[in-house]
Amino acid sequence: MDHWFLQILFRYVHIVSAIVLVGGTTFIAIAMLPSMRLLEDNLRGSVQKLAMDRFIRAVWLGIAGLIVSGAYNWILLAPTYKAIGPIGNILIGIKVLVAIVLFAVVWANRIGLMKLPIRAYLVLNLHLAAVVILLAVILRYLRAVASE
Repeated sequence: MDHWFLQILFRYVHIVSAIVLVGGTTFIAIAMLPSMRLLEDNLRGSVQKLAMDRFIRAVWLGIAGLIVSGAYNWILLAPTYKAIGPIGNILIGIKVLVAIVLFAVVWANRIGLMKLPIRAYLVLNLHLAAVVILLAVILRYLRAVASE
């Protein structure tokens, strides 16, 4: 039975969730924070807290979307990863592990276990996300080559 609708839905959720998370983090790091230097100190803190409190809602929804859609996609594509050989399973395992580390960094920072300056926190998240995206691109290429 072909579940084309679920495949499209979960791929869409996965991509949109990643766009919201990486795009929002990139915007904050390269546009919002540098622009806030123009504000007075007391106003800067208020604006930063308000913006981050609002963005964190999208972050939690995005993380949930990535977890649910990623699990579905991983189960769906398990035979393809197996067909690629050990490298397919290694790469998907590393991708999931890096994503878990990224989610843990967000959670630890939010509850106060990790006290990084905001700029360092954003740069760390963007680097981890870049690794996940790179692994996704490599896996997509290997899946295409394996299906030829």
